[in-house]
Amino acid sequence: MIRNFLFACLALALAAPCASAENQIWTTLNLKKKPESAPRYEFELNTEMRYQPDGDLDTIEIRPGISYKLDNGLSVSGGYLYGSTRRAGPDRREHRLWQQLAYDLAEIGGGEISGKSKFEERWREGADGTGWRLRQTFAYDHPIGGTGLTLSLSDEATIGLNETGWGHNEGMQENRARAVVKWKTGKAGWELGYMNQYKNGINGAEDQDNHHIILGLSAGF
Repeated sequence: MIRNFLFACLALALAAPCASAENQIWTTLNLKKKPESAPRYEFELNTEMRYQPDGDLDTIEIRPGISYKLDNGLSVSGGYLYGSTRRAGPDRREHRLWQQLAYDLAEIGGGEISGKSKFEERWREGADGTGWRLRQTFAYDHPIGGTGLTLSLSDEATIGLNETGWGHNEGMQENRARAVVKWKTGKAGWELGYMNQYKNGINGAEDQDNHHIILGLSAGF
């Protein structure tokens, strides 16, 4: 079953028409550290690199952050993001501050439903104005019996709260629907799956329906 799922992810990401999509391979490395003297805190460094099908690096994002675990399945976190995207002419560079609330919602059918509400403040190098937006995620994680694997289904909607002259628009900006298989070995965690990314076109641009392969590695220390 898992092998068929992985082949399906590959086919969906590579077979979509290139004229209307920007199909890529998205890789993530997530490092986490919980201080022994303060176990409610967790320091995190997330690095994301997005590659074109020919192997060229398209985008890199570096996201350090810190979180604090509250009672009743709640945690609050915040941090900074630096992003750089290749394009014709100078690369596009962006800086963000972000704040997030994560929470457990319910247990259904042997799996768990959770949510994340993230606020971002965005600045683009060489342009004026701050873009404010909300990123809302809901996820369902279900262990696959007898395998040590977990199937994770999630959907993230990105909603702009204002407009800027450099292209940050108000309203629905993007939606990311993911189907990922996760497995853990010791202190390391792995994930592999598929993402459908819908991007709302602005300034006369067409909407995009993109298909990506997701590869991830996380480690705790």
